[in-house]
Amino acid sequence: MTTLTPAKIAKLRALMRALPAALSARIVEAAAAGDEAMGRLLYACTRDAQTYVLERFFAPVAPLSLDPATARPSLAHIPPAMLATVWRWIGDTLAPDIVSDMQARCADPARPVDHAAEDALRAQASTRIVDAVKAVADDPRATKHLRHLLGVSDFRAVRDLATILRAAPVLRKALADIPASIPELSEDLSKTLRDRYDAACSADPDSGVWFLYLVMARLQRPWGILRVFEKIARRDDDFLLSRTDVATIGDALLEDAAFHVSGFADIPQTLEAARDMASALTQFATVTVGMSREIGIRKDGGWGRQIMTLRQRASAQMEAVHAAALTQLDKTVPDPHKPLPARLKLSGEALEAAASRMEVFCTFLRLTRDDASRAAVGGAHSAVLDRVNQRLDAAAEALLGQMRSQGGDPQHNERAAVIARLLTALGQQEPASVFLRRAAAARAA
Repeated sequence: MTTLTPAKIAKLRALMRALPAALSARIVEAAAAGDEAMGRLLYACTRDAQTYVLERFFAPVAPLSLDPATARPSLAHIPPAMLATVWRWIGDTLAPDIVSDMQARCADPARPVDHAAEDALRAQASTRIVDAVKAVADDPRATKHLRHLLGVSDFRAVRDLATILRAAPVLRKALADIPASIPELSEDLSKTLRDRYDAACSADPDSGVWFLYLVMARLQRPWGILRVFEKIARRDDDFLLSRTDVATIGDALLEDAAFHVSGFADIPQTLEAARDMASALTQFATVTVGMSREIGIRKDGGWGRQIMTLRQRASAQMEAVHAAALTQLDKTVPDPHKPLPARLKLSGEALEAAASRMEVFCTFLRLTRDDASRAAVGGAHSAVLDRVNQRLDAAAEALLGQMRSQGGDPQHNERAAVIARLLTALGQQEPASVFLRRAAAARAA
């Protein structure tokens, strides 16, 4: 590919960055499929120059550097903010020469990447990071200053970053030809990963755990990595697992599960929140059930006890949601068999607000119906759904009777619309349509 002048690269960068992000991403993907250099150039032009240099230097860490606010912990082990801080530290004081060299190598993104040379820079940075951390180990004041500079409470993630940078060539070789996305972990691929793990550990003992982390990042079902564990550890459960790479990844899966539990810790306030919380519950159930199925985790093992604790926490959180849902049900669709004071009869804007609130609960209950049992709250969840359905059925029949006997009260139409809306939120579109047709017939009678 012809080398572009800095001026032309600047013009191309301005063009690419002016495009909508989704469009520019599609252009980069299409270009990379036919020409790796062109894809690299166009991708670089979607970023400002300094961001591209940082991303390329830390490319070995990228799969584990997602935003911790939205990504599970195993994918956010070394957050973007830490990478930016460490990069400034390297450029300002630790090793400005490394930054200058990397900037020169990235000046023309279309130029072929010299992996060996860039890995050498990463290894140098790794050594200087480790040496800097060691240098303050016996000086509390210096330790505090460096922690403050890097924005960390301890240096664990900083050391991990240094390890991955040093092990970059070993990890690249171990991951060669492994699919970027793995929907299902076959027996053959499991064996290949076991062999690659063994080779990586032979080349650099510290690289093994990061190889497993990076593989897990590619798995659509991350707990499938446990299948590789069986080949590495040759065990059927976690009862005797020591502090090995296998145990570290198992702990990472449990951290992910805890992250997903936190995703449905609150009472849903909006439809979007209900969907997000339902997704978190699904992910939690999937991870914990997946772990148990893969290697038959024992309840009295370390992981088994942690899973039970997380399920108890999930159960308590769901109980709070269930209680709030039933309370809101009483406000929105009162029991027609119990007398209701006039002050509690809602209409107009008050009824609309109550219906919107109950619609959120109905949406959450519907979306979590299939996964509640896997999250150890199935019985209670089914009971709440039954109560909601029974109340809607009873209210519908009572309202139809009132519409036939009392004529065209506008409030009847409001309440009929609410019942149909909640039935729809529960996934019962056909019963909602039938009810509305019955209501129209009752009004006309």
